Amino acid sequence: MSDDQNREVREAVEAIKSLFAQTEDPAERFKRLTKLLDGWPDLHQQVRKMRQEDGDKLRSGGMTYGEIGNLIDVTESRARHIVKGITNPSRQKRKAEQARADQERQEDRD
Repeated sequence: MSDDQNREVREAVEAIKSLFAQTEDPAERFKRLTKLLDGWPDLHQQVRKMRQEDGDKLRSGGMTYGEIGNLIDVTESRARHIVKGITNPSRQKRKAEQARADQERQEDRD
């Protein structure tokens, strides 16, 4: 990770800390931090979507998955998954296989 990326992570953490710095009561801060963490999956999903959109732009601009992977020190395969929005390839493959099997069973019944 480059110094700029480390700086951005540090700044994000500091921004979160500053949101809660004025809350002196540990119980209140504890509750507010819990609410933040409860919303974290949505935030994580939004950030992942932003990254995926930029990956699409890089691909449209002519970069290969290998080149995109080199940007963030991941394999070509992982870069492809990121750009396509695949978070867990094995689980998604199993879901697709299950959906096909369910559809075939339904067609056999009809």
